[in-house]
Amino acid sequence: KKRVADRVDARAAALDRLALAIHAHPELAFEEHFAADALVGYLREEGADARRAVGGLATAFAVEAGTGGATVAILGEYDALPGIGHGCGHNLMGTAAVGAFLALRDVLDGLKGRVRLIGCPAEERGNGKVHLLSGGVFEGVDAALMYHPGDRDEIDPLMLAMVNLDVELLGRAAHAAAEPHEGVNALDGLLLGWNAMSALRLLVRSDSRMHGIITDGGKAANIIPDRAAARLMVRSPDNAYLADLRRRVLACFEGAALASGCELKGEWSEVCEVVNTNRPLAEAFAANAKTLGRTMHPRRPSDTHGSTDMGNVSTVVPGIHPFLAITEGPVPGHSIAFTDAAKAPRALDTMRLAAKALAMTALDVLADGSLVKRAKEAHNGRKS
Repeated sequence: KKRVADRVDARAAALDRLALAIHAHPELAFEEHFAADALVGYLREEGADARRAVGGLATAFAVEAGTGGATVAILGEYDALPGIGHGCGHNLMGTAAVGAFLALRDVLDGLKGRVRLIGCPAEERGNGKVHLLSGGVFEGVDAALMYHPGDRDEIDPLMLAMVNLDVELLGRAAHAAAEPHEGVNALDGLLLGWNAMSALRLLVRSDSRMHGIITDGGKAANIIPDRAAARLMVRSPDNAYLADLRRRVLACFEGAALASGCELKGEWSEVCEVVNTNRPLAEAFAANAKTLGRTMHPRRPSDTHGSTDMGNVSTVVPGIHPFLAITEGPVPGHSIAFTDAAKAPRALDTMRLAAKALAMTALDVLADGSLVKRAKEAHNGRKS
């Protein structure tokens, strides 16, 4: 493990430059060409010939080292947010994963097992890992490890199940002053549904969420809008309850369409499932983080951290998604303040620590057959 940590330290300057370059070039889901080129380019400089466009995604990549034994996947993300850039710190995640993989590759001689680095695009919008799962990129993986920047060191964060709903109401245009009675107002229909959803919040569990934005409300104030659209997110810590919420939210807009005389079109995304933190893997990561000077804490009842497609991975293979603080105190994610934090010296220090902890935990999996066994037993026990 000391050799792994030393190998991360040996690449510290290069890893820092990589993270800062990606931070300076934020890219949205499925458009992460600069980030993918930078990460794959560095891997190739280091003699790791990563495969591009794995799983049918142009900005995904993968590379593997080692032979035989168990296979550990280390996951990295690198997409950004519209308007605020790397306000979720994905510039750090992709770089840490690369650093962990290269350090492991350097010390695998004589150790049976494989490590697979998977570059995962489109976490923020697009469920990239769902596509990678269906594309076979996780085939043969025994454990999946990743970390996420945050404002608290947390080993088992609550990540909600989530699904997107794109709704479109179609009406009929007319002059808003001369002949409003000839129109069918799609915006009014959308707002009826929106207000019904707002009222629904009072009738659902307090741990669930419904929110969204209006993406089209018409083109001119003197034209009755013939189209209005919104993107909604529905979340819950319970996959079964989420299915019921989907039905109830859609009913809000079905009723609104009927009342307003509009046609409704709705399209659901794939579901991001709840992250199932694997206890044996989490304990191994926490022990390694402790040796590096960081104490991992259990989640607090009041804490939620949004949603992630890592949940879908964790339903298929044992996995972890711990948070490591890059700030001195509370700073909300998806904010300009967090974007600024994601390029600060503390963030870079934590990124390198994360690379070490991920690599050390992967070594535990490869060297200790009982850990793989316990991780799989815990995983199968949660699924049953």
